[in-house]
Amino acid sequence: MEGRPGRDLPAFTAIAPLIDVHCHTEEDIMADYDDERPDWRELDRRKDRSGFYGRQEKGEKGAKREGPKNRWQSGRVKEALDRLFLGDKGTPEHDKLFSKLHNSYGSGTFLKHVNIYMGKYGLPDDAPTLLLILDTKDEVIVAATIEKLKGLYSSLQARQKDDVRRKLSILFMADRSQKVREQAGEALEEINQAHG
Repeated sequence: MEGRPGRDLPAFTAIAPLIDVHCHTEEDIMADYDDERPDWRELDRRKDRSGFYGRQEKGEKGAKREGPKNRWQSGRVKEALDRLFLGDKGTPEHDKLFSKLHNSYGSGTFLKHVNIYMGKYGLPDDAPTLLLILDTKDEVIVAATIEKLKGLYSSLQARQKDDVRRKLSILFMADRSQKVREQAGEALEEINQAHG
C-alpha cells in the first residue's frame, strides 16, 4: 500500500487493524489522524499576535499584552503632529522654500529667496535663519528681523544668545545704513539691560 508524500502511512496502516477493529478503510484511519493534528491556522494566528510566541498563553490568560514600542514609528507620529501644529510652516512646500533660502545664502539670489519666503510665511521663527537674514542689507527686512530677534532672545540657548549679541554689535559698528546701526545699538542696549 502506498502512502502520500510526507506521511508514514504504510507503518500506520499495518498497525491500525490491531488497534482499532472498527476502522476498515484508509479514509477512516486518516480521519482519526486528522483530528489529532494541530490547527496550523490557529498556531499561525498566535505567532502573528505576539512577538513572544508562547509567553502570552503561559503568562497572561485572556489579557492583552502590549508589545514593545516601536521608537521609529512613534517618532514619525510625533513629527507628523508637530508639523500639523505648525500650520503652513509644516508643509513640504515650506521646507523647500526654507531650504532654498539657506542654500542661496551668500549668492546674488539670496534677497530674492528671502522675499519669496517672507511673502508667503513671514519671518522665520528660528534664530540661525534670522541671523542669516540680517545680511540681506535691506533696511525694512533687517529692521523687522532685529525686532523678531529681540522677542525671541529670552528663549534662546546661551550659544545662540552670544551669536545674536555678536551679530547686533557688528551691525551697530559696521552697517552702511545709519537707521540699521541705530536700531542694532538700541536692541543691544535693551538686551544687555534686560538679560545682563
